[in-house]
Amino acid sequence: PGETGTVANALVARWPALASVGADPREAGLCHRLDVETSGTMLVAKTPEVWTTMRAAFSESGGVDKRYLALVRGPLADDGEIELPLVHAGDHVRPAIEGEEARPAKSSFTVLKRKGVISLVEVRLFTGVLHQVRAHLSAIGAPIIGDTRYGGRAEADLSRFFLHAASLTFTHPVTGQTTKVESPLPPELSRVLERLVP
Repeated sequence: PGETGTVANALVARWPALASVGADPREAGLCHRLDVETSGTMLVAKTPEVWTTMRAAFSESGGVDKRYLALVRGPLADDGEIELPLVHAGDHVRPAIEGEEARPAKSSFTVLKRKGVISLVEVRLFTGVLHQVRAHLSAIGAPIIGDTRYGGRAEADLSRFFLHAASLTFTHPVTGQTTKVESPLPPELSRVLERLVP
């Protein structure tokens, strides 16, 4: 109650029936979440049945192919996998210490473009832990530019961190067809990318 300015608010304002799609009225049909400062593609179900199907797809490894673009600073191989369990620690997550109860988290990355220690990487998520991309990249010494919570430095002309949900690929729950939805980089991120990695 009283929560405003969210994607769910906007969805219910446009399509009031979405208030009844999901396990909680605040979900408004949203099948997954993005961090507040992350832009990009989101999937919304119009019916409870489709929401249930797609939530299950997001929960299983490989059920939805999730790709992000991140601009990072730090030494980084051309590609790799990060399989590092994460623990919730208040408003962030951290790598688990041996013996701690943690959520499994697996990501892979590919460098698309680089200049010096700054790289544009595509990250694929195989699991869906809070702040997973941010925590994983930070853990391997390549934090996201602008992500001061996870070791990144603030950047001029960037009001947030450089993380964008570029695409989702999934089996359409009604047609059964493989469906890919893409979102181009927003202008703010494109300008920073052009300046740092021309």
